[in-house]
This record gives sequence, C-alpha cells and structure tokens, in this order.
Amino acid sequence: MLLDRLAHDLRGPLSPLQTAAYLLRRPDIEPERRDELLAIIDRQTARLSAMVQEVSDWTRARQLRLVNRRDVVAPAMLVELAVTSSGADIRLDIAAALDDVTLDGDAQRLVQMLSTLIGFMQSRIVDGKVAVGADLVPEGVRIEVMAPGAPWNAAERDGVFHGAEPAPFDEGLGMRLMIAQAIAHAHDGDMVTADSGDGSALIRVVLPLAAAAPEG
Repeated sequence: MLLDRLAHDLRGPLSPLQTAAYLLRRPDIEPERRDELLAIIDRQTARLSAMVQEVSDWTRARQLRLVNRRDVVAPAMLVELAVTSSGADIRLDIAAALDDVTLDGDAQRLVQMLSTLIGFMQSRIVDGKVAVGADLVPEGVRIEVMAPGAPWNAAERDGVFHGAEPAPFDEGLGMRLMIAQAIAHAHDGDMVTADSGDGSALIRVVLPLAAAAPEG
C-alpha cells in the first residue's frame, strides 16, 4: 500500500517535468514561455528532490539510523535556527533558563524536526502567527509549537503521527511529521499532540538534558 502511494505521489512532479522538457525542444518557443517552463522545472525538481529525501529519512528512521552524530548543543540556538529557516513570522518565547543548559544531539536533525512542526502549524492557521515556546521542565527541555485559533479536527489529534498525511501540508509524501517524531525518539525524547489553554492545536516536544560532565 505504501509503495503504491509512493509511486503515485512521485508521479506528481514528474508529469510537469516531462511536459516542460518536451515543450523546450520546440524551436519556435517564445522567450517568455521558455522562462515559465524553466521555472516549472526548477520548482518541480526541488519538490522531487525533497520527496526523495523524505523517503530516505523515513527508511533511516525505520532502521534506527536517523541520528548517527551527537554533539553538545544549545536548545535556544536550535529553536532560533528553526524559526529563521522556516521563513515565517513566528511568536517566539524562549525561557532565560535555557541559557544554562545543553542537549546531547544532532543539531541538524533537531532543527529539521522543529522546522517541520512550524511548517505544519503554519499551514493550519488562516490569520495570526504560529507560537513557539521553549522552557526548562524537570524532564528536560520542553518545546511547544502552537497554531493559535486552530483547534484539532475531529480524530486528527490522535492520528497525526500514526500514518502518512492524506493531504501533506508541504506537497510532499506526508511522512515528515512521522520523521519529526522519530527524531525526537532518537534523542530519547518524546513528541505528542495536545491542546493549549484556549483549545488551539499544539505539539509538545520534550528532550532530556545532556549529562553533566564528570568533575575532576
């Protein structure tokens, strides 16, 4: 079933790529039309590349090979990098207590995880800003990504991480949220859906702190 869906979804960018390549061979093509077709090729090539990377990440996650490298990283920096890379206008709240703690993890994968959550929540809201909060809790670092004014749909909350999205928020294969949760688990953390105080959809991530270096 999954392979059937992959084959179907991967045909999505292939069709316009093939059409654009065919039309570009015509000797009478106008310059404006050529530019349009080249833009289509750029856009669909980028989409296809992202899909292939998604398949690769999911395969590595299933084989427990998604995170191979760990370093001491600052949680506040990770959140700020994810917000910046998202390109969205985010309401950000990082607790000052995070300046004094570190995580043991793969910075690139953790930024990927948070960027996915931000992109998903951004796709849910019609008006307003995604809210990202990070603070220190007894279990470690807690990061919450919320879509203000956008509650979970019926039965959606419990199924977010249990299968590919039927209508992916990023025109991909619908596996990025499952990959994001796999990244959290690979760091001995957890990722769950929840509701904010006003009923808005929220995804909560908790990651354990890096072990303290031995004295002496």
